[in-house]
Amino acid sequence: MDTSIAVLEEKYITFKIYDYLLALPVNSVFKVTTCPPDFSQTLQNSKLAQMGQRTVMLINLYSYLDPNYNRNQQNDNIGRFLIISQGQNAEFYGILADTPPSMLSISDTSIQPVPQSFHSIGLPTWVSKIAIIEQKGTPTTILMLDINQNFSNKALDMAPNYR
Repeated sequence: MDTSIAVLEEKYITFKIYDYLLALPVNSVFKVTTCPPDFSQTLQNSKLAQMGQRTVMLINLYSYLDPNYNRNQQNDNIGRFLIISQGQNAEFYGILADTPPSMLSISDTSIQPVPQSFHSIGLPTWVSKIAIIEQKGTPTTILMLDINQNFSNKALDMAPNYR
């Protein structure tokens, strides 16, 4: 009789914003593309972008994760990559990232819900879960994004650049 427990792993697209490592389930990512610096600058100051036949709502995670973020500050490194994610209602969301996103398998045993008290100290409500994994012998925390529930208009109204 086999008493081992099957550990399920799911694939995620991971990316860094400042010192935070964030993840989206790979099945919610529509496309990842590079952005020329001039297009990246345009996207940083926009809320919507036309990408072919699709309208993409741009989510500025920099303003969520850094209370001192200044969108008028010139930074050519911000947003060299655009991650386009599709929600359940066929809405498209664009997230700018500084470094190339990567794919990572994360076991379900590494993922835990975010305690409600974490949101009261400033953790954004669109972080639904966290994963703690070992990378090079060091524990690493990954903020798990839920594109289907947490990028609602109500959540965006709390962001400084979306008022």
